[in-house]
Amino acid sequence: MILNSMRSQLLTLSVSAILVTSALVVVFAMQAYKDLYRQGASDDLNGLSENLSIDLMIMMSDEPDIFSIANLLLKLDQYENVRIAAVYDQQRKLIQPYYGKVISNTSLANSEAVISQINFDDYKSFDVGMHADKESVIAFKRIGEEELTLGYLLIINDLSMPLKKSTQALILKVFPFVFFTLLITAAIIILLQNRSIKPLLDLSEFMRKIRLSKDYGLLAKVRGKNEVKTLTEGLNSLMQDINTEVEKNRKQTQLLLDQQSQMQRLANYDSLTNLPNRQFFISTLANEIEDAQQKRNDLAILFFDLNGFKWINDSFGHEVGDKLLCYVADEVSQLVEDKRFASRLGGDEFLILVNNVVDSQELLEFANTVKNELCQAIVIDGWRIEVGVSIGIALASDAHYNVSELVANADVAMYRSKAQGRSTCTLFVQSMMENNKRRIAIASALGDALRENEFSLCYQPKVDGKEKIQGYEALIRWNSSELGFISPAEFIPIAEQSGKIQAITQWVVNQVCIDMPRLLAVSPNAVVSLNISAFDLRDNELLTKISALFKKHNIKPSGIEFELTESAYLENFEVANQFITQARNLGSYIALDDFGTGYSSLGYLTQIYLDTLKIDKQFVDGIGLSQRSNTITKTIIEMAKQLDLKVCAEGVETPSQAAFLIDNGCHLLQGYLFSKPLPLEAIEHLYSNRASNFH
Repeated sequence: MILNSMRSQLLTLSVSAILVTSALVVVFAMQAYKDLYRQGASDDLNGLSENLSIDLMIMMSDEPDIFSIANLLLKLDQYENVRIAAVYDQQRKLIQPYYGKVISNTSLANSEAVISQINFDDYKSFDVGMHADKESVIAFKRIGEEELTLGYLLIINDLSMPLKKSTQALILKVFPFVFFTLLITAAIIILLQNRSIKPLLDLSEFMRKIRLSKDYGLLAKVRGKNEVKTLTEGLNSLMQDINTEVEKNRKQTQLLLDQQSQMQRLANYDSLTNLPNRQFFISTLANEIEDAQQKRNDLAILFFDLNGFKWINDSFGHEVGDKLLCYVADEVSQLVEDKRFASRLGGDEFLILVNNVVDSQELLEFANTVKNELCQAIVIDGWRIEVGVSIGIALASDAHYNVSELVANADVAMYRSKAQGRSTCTLFVQSMMENNKRRIAIASALGDALRENEFSLCYQPKVDGKEKIQGYEALIRWNSSELGFISPAEFIPIAEQSGKIQAITQWVVNQVCIDMPRLLAVSPNAVVSLNISAFDLRDNELLTKISALFKKHNIKPSGIEFELTESAYLENFEVANQFITQARNLGSYIALDDFGTGYSSLGYLTQIYLDTLKIDKQFVDGIGLSQRSNTITKTIIEMAKQLDLKVCAEGVETPSQAAFLIDNGCHLLQGYLFSKPLPLEAIEHLYSNRASNFH
C-alpha cells in the first residue's frame, strides 16, 4: 500500500515535474522568441525609416515635392507589415499620408472603417525615435539635421499579427514532438517507477538548470535504464529542437543587424563614388572643428566642382558623366592622406577636409596638386575628355570655427575661382564675403525691380555702309532704388544663377513690343534684336510666350531678331536648334552673337540656319593693329558671305575700323562711332528728323 502510494506519489510528482518543466521551457522559449522578434522588427523599421528620411531630404529641401514624396512612400508596398506612414512638415503638419498592406489586405468595408478611424494628428506629437507597444512598432524620424529640420517621417508597423503567426508556427512545429515525448516519458515512469529515484532527481536538477540559464544547447547525461534513459534522450531531443529554433532566431537577428549596418553605410556614403556623402562629411567636420578649436589648431576645406560637367553629360551621356565622377573620386581618394578626408557633396561638387593646417602656402600647393591631377585629359568609353576644376579654400579660423560658415566661405571662394578663370584655386578672404553679400542683395532686389518697373531699355542702332539705320539692339538697364545703377554685366549673371533671367527676358520682350511702333516711326524698316540667354533656351514654352506677346501688341515677327551667343548655343545644342527652328517658323530672324569666341569647331554652322553672324568686338578691336587680325576678320566676313549670311560687326569705335569693314563687305555696323545705346525718347529726338540717316 505504501509502495503503491509512493509509486503513485512519485508518478504524480514526476509527471507533474516533467509537465511543469516542459511547459516552463516552452514558455521561456516562446518569450525569448517574441522578444527577439520584437527587437528584430524594431531594428528593421529603424533602418528603413532612417533610409527613407535621408531620401526625403532632397524632396523637402526647398518646397515639398508632393509627387516625389508620394512615390517614395509607395515603396513601402513591398513591406507586408506596414500599417500606415506619413510625412509632416517642419511644423508637424501632415503633408502626405500612406496606408499600408495591413489595411489594404482587409476587406473593403473593414479597410474603409479602419482608415476613417485613423487620425494622423494623433502621432505628430511623438518624440523623435523608436516607440513600441503590444500591437505595433512606431518610428518617428526627423528629416534633415537637428539644426535644420525639414520635416518628420512616421512609419507604424503592425506587430501583433505577424508575431502571432510566427509564434503559432513555432508551437505547431514543436508541440507534436513535445507531446509525444511527454507521453513516452509518462509510460516509462509507470513501468520503471521502482527503479532508483536518483536519475529522476538528476533530471529534475538538469531542467532547473535549463530554466535558470536558458541555455537550450545543454544536454542531459543519460543515466539509468529503460524509462529514465528514454526520458532523458527524449528531453535532449526536445532541447535540440528548441535550441535549433533559437539558433535560427539568432541568425535572423544577426542578418537584421547586418542589414542595419548596410543601411547605415548607404546613409553615410555616396552610392556612385563610395565617397562619404554630405551628411557624413558635415558630421565629421563638426567633430574635427570642435577638436581643432580645443587644441587651438586650424583646419581647412577645399570645395571644388568640375568645369563643363553639364556639357559633358549633355554631349556624351550620363553614363560617361557618372564614370567621370568615379574617376575624380578615385583620384581624390589617392591624393588624400591620414590628415585629409574627401567627400562628394552632390552632383559634380566635392569637398576635402585638411587637418592641422600650418600655413596657407602649403594648403595652396596641395590645392594646385589636386587641380593639376584632375585637369589631365582622360579617355572614357573611347571619348577623350578634358575637365577642369575650380577650387575654393577656406580656413576654420576665418569662419570662427563654425561649420556652416566654413562651408559657405569655401563656396564663395570657389565661385571667385570661376569668376577669375576656370581651373584656378582661390583662398577665401573676408572681402569676398562682402562681394557675395552684394550678389545676394542684387539677387534679392531683382524681384522687386520687376514688380516696381525699375528696368528700362536702351536701343543701339545698327547701320549699313551708308550709315543708314537698319536695326536696333535692345539693351536692358537697371537703376535700383536701393542699390543705384547696376551694370548688366553684373546683374545678368546673377539673374541667371538665381533663376530670374526668364522673367527679365519676358519683361524685355513685352517692353520691346510696346516700343516697336515708336521705333518704326523713326526707322520704318528697322529690325530690333533681342538677346536670348542659355537659361532662356531651357524654357520649352519660351517661343509660345513670345508669340502670345506679339499677338497681344500686334507686332510682326519679321521685325524681331533673336541674338544667341555662340557659347549659349554650343552649351545647349539640341534645345537651341529647336528654338531656332521655331523662331524661323514664326517669321523672326536669328543672329549668332560673339562669333569666334566659342570652344568648339566650326562644323556646327553647317547644322543650323542663321540669318546674321555678329563679329565679336575683340576681332574688331584688332583691325589695323596687325595683318593677322585683319586676315581673321576678312576670313570671317568671307565665310559668312559664302554661307549666305548677313554680317554685323559690333564695337566699332574708329573710322578706320568702319572703313575696313565696309570695304570687305560687312553689311551692318554697330558701335560708339555711330551711337551709344540710347533711351527711346533720345532716339526719337535725335533721329526722327534725319530720315533715319546719321549724316
